[in-house]
Amino acid sequence: MHRRILYEVKDGNTFSLWFDPWYQGETIASVYGQRVILDSGLPRAAKVSTVILENRWDWPLNSANLLDISNTTSLIPLPAGGDAIHWLKKDSTFTIQEAWKAISPQSHDVPWFKVVWFPHRIPKHSFCVWLSFMQGHRTLDKLTRIGVVSSSACLFGCGQEESLDHLFFACPYTASIWNFFLAKYGFNRLCRGWNVEATWCIQRLQGNSHNSWLTKLTLVAVMYHCWVERNNRCFNNEYRNSDCLIQEISSVIECRCRGLAQVEM
Repeated sequence: MHRRILYEVKDGNTFSLWFDPWYQGETIASVYGQRVILDSGLPRAAKVSTVILENRWDWPLNSANLLDISNTTSLIPLPAGGDAIHWLKKDSTFTIQEAWKAISPQSHDVPWFKVVWFPHRIPKHSFCVWLSFMQGHRTLDKLTRIGVVSSSACLFGCGQEESLDHLFFACPYTASIWNFFLAKYGFNRLCRGWNVEATWCIQRLQGNSHNSWLTKLTLVAVMYHCWVERNNRCFNNEYRNSDCLIQEISSVIECRCRGLAQVEM
């Protein structure tokens, strides 16, 4: 981070001589090691002003390293005024946005970005789908392979192995729920496993139309509530049929739409 912060030495009273990165964006201690401090005879707590005399650099020349430092700093001007710290360059204003751009790795948007992170989403629902695109769910096939559990049988009782592709939505239980909403929104198709559904969603749900938004809102709600139901069966021995989940998801979607309508009024 300190490489993005410019230390401007003026009177030298603010910066640590050895441990602030004013020296070509580095600390002298990191470039030359602790030995240079001992060679100089100056205290560890010294400020840069210790080696400035009458507005000129005045280094002790007790070692080759100190001579090298003296030669380098002789090219650094010492303007009048107090020391200053700048962001990226002189007189540049620091903002959280600019800091984030500077420290975060830059990459292109993934193709499923708008399927997951869309306006007025329900964050915990979108996070669940983000995990699905990132292959992050700890499904039973993964847990079986590393010896955490002994069985990978689907918890919805279909007799198949639980995997991400199976759970969303090759499993008859979860498929019946997603198929219900697909038909409700006018899509004449039957869902298959996650690999197929993910591709279909990327192709069909990129727009900003109301139907596209509503379908995305429903997709993430279906996946979230199916995952919660799966966990309740796994950890709490609680079971609900698909009709109960459809009713619950419909209620969540209706509540979200009603809330947005009231905001826009």
